[in-house]
Amino acid sequence: MQCLTKYLIQTADGPAYRSGNLDGMRHPAVDGKMIRAAGGMKKLLEGADELEKAGLIRTERKNLGADIVRIHYPVSAVPELCRRAGVEDPRERQLRWIRTAGKWAGEAEGTFLEPYYEVLLQRLAAGQDVKKPDMEDEDFFRCLNRAAAVDTPVWRRQFSKEVLHDSKLFEKKYQDKVVTVLDQYSPLVEEGMTADDILRVHGIKTYSQTLEWKGSLIYRIGNGSPIDSSVNIFGTVINAQTLEQAVPSAAPGIRRIMLIENKANYESMDFRADTLYIYCHGFFSPKEIKFLGALTETTVENTEYLHWGDMDLGGIRIFLYNQKRLFPKLKPYRMDGDAYADALAAGAGISLEKEKKEKLQKLDAGCMENLKELILENEMEIEQESLLFAEKQGSIKCDVKCEPEY
Repeated sequence: MQCLTKYLIQTADGPAYRSGNLDGMRHPAVDGKMIRAAGGMKKLLEGADELEKAGLIRTERKNLGADIVRIHYPVSAVPELCRRAGVEDPRERQLRWIRTAGKWAGEAEGTFLEPYYEVLLQRLAAGQDVKKPDMEDEDFFRCLNRAAAVDTPVWRRQFSKEVLHDSKLFEKKYQDKVVTVLDQYSPLVEEGMTADDILRVHGIKTYSQTLEWKGSLIYRIGNGSPIDSSVNIFGTVINAQTLEQAVPSAAPGIRRIMLIENKANYESMDFRADTLYIYCHGFFSPKEIKFLGALTETTVENTEYLHWGDMDLGGIRIFLYNQKRLFPKLKPYRMDGDAYADALAAGAGISLEKEKKEKLQKLDAGCMENLKELILENEMEIEQESLLFAEKQGSIKCDVKCEPEY
């Protein structure tokens, strides 16, 4: 009987039933699908007889009652059918999921996750059988809500231990799911960010974070004495813990601040008293943004802000990110039409992939629009590393140390 009962439940189940908007009668015909689901004609007849005696269904028969051609039952009978079959009523399950989503939504109130939960609750109210996210997996919602509320940077395994009581479970099971939601709803995410970037800007560190620069910068750690980095002519590196406590206090003699995306190019720059070179590994984290943003309060009014990165989709995205979130006056350096043409002529081009081309076409490149059009026109990208090689070969006349004087 249970097999037939479950089949009848499935016949009624759907968005209308789960949302509470289905009533009246159901009239499924007895066909091959129902017979197979019931386990054969004999079991179907036995199950139908029992349900009919219980007053839950009415059968339509032929051949003097030996064969059933159709079953009639009211939607109101589904809860009792579920009880007899030992399964949860789909409508009750939906209401339970709505309560669950409401609980997590309440916990996330005031965060950027509010629209996410609004959409989820709308889907559930409409009777959708939500598979993503798994409504039974409360650990996912714990991870998601905590990721949106991290206020002090934490290592990924520490985050996992605190939330899931298992240092590796987040990375193994929940990271991709959480990153997918953050990527869609978080205002901190920019297109082109990797999963590590997305976690990092939300305070979940996946690797040892450092900030590197080369030049004259004075900073303090808390209320400590001033530290002058100009003595480190080959560069200064501070770790994540120092970064959280450090604040720039002066930039004596600095007239130009240059962000350099590639490590090799950054290392190739000689110390200059008037220039502060900052290694830009990709998308800066909030702590880096806070530290570097304070530079504008220590520099003179006419300080020049430059960004030197790859002449490709990623390089343009990182430039726009730094211009938007860090230095509004930021300008591209060696990322214009002439630099692109020289690099291309020197054989430094890399073929533009189809997927990148489609994304680049949709990108609002701002002041980098001309470079974007050149990349699309030639279907070639330029990476900074290739410029170093071309310069060593003499294919490009101006090397990284040949910069404009003041």
